[in-house]
Amino acid sequence: MSAVPGPRDVALVGIGGALGSVTRYLTGYALPWDANVSTFAINVVGSLLLGLMVAGFAGRRPRLQLTLGTGFCGGFTTYSALAVGIAELTRSGEVFSAMLLALGTVACTGVASLVGVLIGRRLSAASAA
Repeated sequence: MSAVPGPRDVALVGIGGALGSVTRYLTGYALPWDANVSTFAINVVGSLLLGLMVAGFAGRRPRLQLTLGTGFCGGFTTYSALAVGIAELTRSGEVFSAMLLALGTVACTGVASLVGVLIGRRLSAASAA
């Protein structure tokens, strides 16, 4: 079991989360797509960034990883909006679209995370050399 997080770490996650949430809101508002497509794109980009940060900081910058990874990316990505989109599509009888959105998001965010990790490892190795 890990130690209880201190007030500084909690504050860093909160600050990052607030900035990520505001960024998500403004990005979603600025994108020219409907809410489900915007949410999908935001979740894919956020997953890529999170993979990059996890691998790029890999134990070297734990507070930065907390702020940007757990906080910012946690606030930026939005699985609650994904759940609402799936529920609304299902309620309106668009079950295939709902399933496509759900499965497509999980698959694409998984791949984006993996790509982020691979890029992060390369960047980390290049900076160490």
